[in-house]
Amino acid sequence: MGLSYSRSVKLGPVRFNFSGSGIGVSTGIKGLRIGTGPRGAYISGGVAGFRYRQSLSGGRRHATPVTSPARLQDAPGAVTAHDPNIVATTDHETMSVLELEDSTSDALLQSMNEQRKKMDLWPVALVGLGALFLFLLNLGATWPRGVHLGIFSVFAGAVLWVRWRDKMRKLTVLFYEPDAATNELYSKLAAGLQDAAGARKLRSVANTAQYGDIKYSAGASQGLKLVGASLFLGQAPGVVANVDVPILKATKTTLAFYPDRVLAFQGNAVGGVSYQRLRAVSTPTRFIEHEAVPSDARIIDRTWQYVNKKGGPDRRFKNNKELPVCAYNQFNLSTPDGLDVRFIGSREGGFDRLALAIEQVQRAS
Repeated sequence: MGLSYSRSVKLGPVRFNFSGSGIGVSTGIKGLRIGTGPRGAYISGGVAGFRYRQSLSGGRRHATPVTSPARLQDAPGAVTAHDPNIVATTDHETMSVLELEDSTSDALLQSMNEQRKKMDLWPVALVGLGALFLFLLNLGATWPRGVHLGIFSVFAGAVLWVRWRDKMRKLTVLFYEPDAATNELYSKLAAGLQDAAGARKLRSVANTAQYGDIKYSAGASQGLKLVGASLFLGQAPGVVANVDVPILKATKTTLAFYPDRVLAFQGNAVGGVSYQRLRAVSTPTRFIEHEAVPSDARIIDRTWQYVNKKGGPDRRFKNNKELPVCAYNQFNLSTPDGLDVRFIGSREGGFDRLALAIEQVQRAS
């Protein structure tokens, strides 16, 4: 697949216009638009060449520019809440993205974090204008109903405008001008993500539990606490760019893969990871499925909820149901300083293409 780098991006009533001389902003309605030219603050650099500006705030910033071998793991299953057989758990995504090594001295990331910490003003406007409306309502009890509705509409519009203004004050705009080689690599990265996103069952791994006795866990020595996950091409939270980027949304962390780096988001915090420091591992795994088997999963074995020493069903337990063991794919993203984000998908080899694309970007960087 190919990627389209647009020359303008519309966000609500605001349009960001990208050109070789910088980034412009305009707003308005058809036939009447107000804007600023490309003389705003920006930088150039990175693998693909990019610019950014602090949207709608006049300050100026400057900045300095794996796949593992195929091996089936021991079959885990989904963790059951309050399972007494769990003897230890390892939580993932415990590291703050602000502690990532690539985030400590980067002016772009410092600017983004400063913007995202700005206080929202719309709640203050809501309370203030709400109190003023009640005062006017009592003062003008004899006024026509249309006047009350008009005042309410004006005040509601003002609150919505302040809320939109809060959003724009925290927004970061990124502009990329990739060369042909970078565009080809980045297209492979986007295609790999779309390939992985096609899995019928896609989850992120919140923690890994160790079982004390495999007889009570369908023969599995460990279990995974799974939560919702999503993989898509789009815009990262609080960022607008002239290209839709591959985004992986896990338990607490959202990773956005830009041509020059990976941005990691947790709430209002944002950190950065260079491709050279990112380790991406796609691993085939046997997964004991307690729910309905997804249509794209391949069943490779059978087990029982309670097993005996020989691996057969333990006859001491009634309603000891048979469980399918499926060939799933686990995808781990990590860095030497502690980033640990994990996904699991029902399609065999579903993450292989994405891991290979990340490895190719690393080699080219």
